[in-house]
Amino acid sequence: MDKKILISLAIALLVILGIGVCMQYYYRDKPAVVVNPDSTSVVYKNADYGFTFSLPDSWKGYSVVTTAWNGSALKGTATSTGPKLLIRNPKWTAASPYEDIPVLVFTISQWNAYLAEDFSVSAAPILATEFARNNVYVFALPPRWNYDYSLGYKEAEDIVAGGPLHAFNL
Repeated sequence: MDKKILISLAIALLVILGIGVCMQYYYRDKPAVVVNPDSTSVVYKNADYGFTFSLPDSWKGYSVVTTAWNGSALKGTATSTGPKLLIRNPKWTAASPYEDIPVLVFTISQWNAYLAEDFSVSAAPILATEFARNNVYVFALPPRWNYDYSLGYKEAEDIVAGGPLHAFNL
């Protein structure tokens, strides 16, 4: 290959990696935010992305940790990243971590590219599951999110099976 092409490819790769690092920094773990700690109706409302998430009373005092999902290119070199919200059981501790309920947030165009298998968010050979969508975002559950069988995984599975996420337009 021509040296100019190799240099151009190396620069493009560094730019893509730089963007990924910046996005990872932007979406890095943020302090947990407790919502509705004293309410009898336990509902997490996210006005930024446009959804609510219903939880059982036993989750009163839950927290939400914001991280990021990273998409690995499957076609070409296009990668993608976005927010991953972890709804955390109030019993969770570093010594005894309970199963989080993850919500991947995609723009509609990212979701379409994901469904076209332009990128992957997991090594699993199955796709994420769409929870719901609004006029801007698609909310999804990652594949194999509960395969680590953390404490409370069955309770988290039961919550997810009840269709707890409801989107609203922004």
